[in-house]
Amino acid sequence: MAVATEGDLIAERYKLVRKVGSGAMGTVWQARDQLLRRDVAVKELLVRTGMTELQTDEARNRAMREARLAARLHHPNVISIYDVVEYEGRPCLIMEYLPSQSLADLIAENGVLPVGTVARIGTQIASALAAAHTAGIVHRDVKPANVLLTGDNVAKLTDFGISRADGDATVTAAGLLAGTPAYLPPEVAQGHDSVFASDVYALGAMLYAAVEGHPPFGTDDNAVALLHRIATEEVPPPEHAVPLTATLVWMLRRDPKHRPEAKEVQDALGALAESMPAEMPAPAPVPVEEAPRSPPPRVPTGARSSPSR
Repeated sequence: MAVATEGDLIAERYKLVRKVGSGAMGTVWQARDQLLRRDVAVKELLVRTGMTELQTDEARNRAMREARLAARLHHPNVISIYDVVEYEGRPCLIMEYLPSQSLADLIAENGVLPVGTVARIGTQIASALAAAHTAGIVHRDVKPANVLLTGDNVAKLTDFGISRADGDATVTAAGLLAGTPAYLPPEVAQGHDSVFASDVYALGAMLYAAVEGHPPFGTDDNAVALLHRIATEEVPPPEHAVPLTATLVWMLRRDPKHRPEAKEVQDALGALAESMPAEMPAPAPVPVEEAPRSPPPRVPTGARSSPSR
């Protein structure tokens, strides 16, 4: 099974320009849509060597589900998905291309972020989650790496690859942990299914990491020990989050029934953001590496253009 490389043409339409990221679930490319003449992102789902036919089918189903879920969301703070195709037997998601920096990278560069900046980012992602929950979708993996930030203060939520719609079957392989341990809520760490309130907790853990410099229970390399702490201990109170503290504590309550809904979080963070000055500039604009533009189609000699109507 051939691996995609720069210059490959996917589905006879999307030409790969450069690799922009990779992870456990797949590789993301900047590509050029030769038909619509626009830049897109292509997420090539990894199908590992040695996978059984059943596991390969599950991977394809996961990609199709991601496309179906995202297609139901039309929101300015959610990365749009345009199409799903196959390349060399692997599903590829065709997505909105957004020159951006992840929140994870911004935290890594700055250590901690000012409360006003965090409130503005949180307001937008809470708005995206509110729309997802209205559509019956649980994201299940809200974390800094899945939040993209543009140079003009726009935050977008991406990667619904392990999300689950109400009534949709879970297709992750047996034993595969759905989510990133440091941002999992207690109920998921205890083995229960994710619910809407689980996304709210994960958002709270992400914002906690942005103002404190680390998630509520750290980033222990021992995932079992980390999950045990999340499942059994209370969240340590944030030290640098004032005036965000009360909202974070609300979002990070152990009992899902006592957490706010995403819309309530959006309203609370939005009010806070409006009351605070911009404390730091937005992430620097990411240079756009334009794909080579195809020349316009040649008109055969003697052919006439149709008159405009």
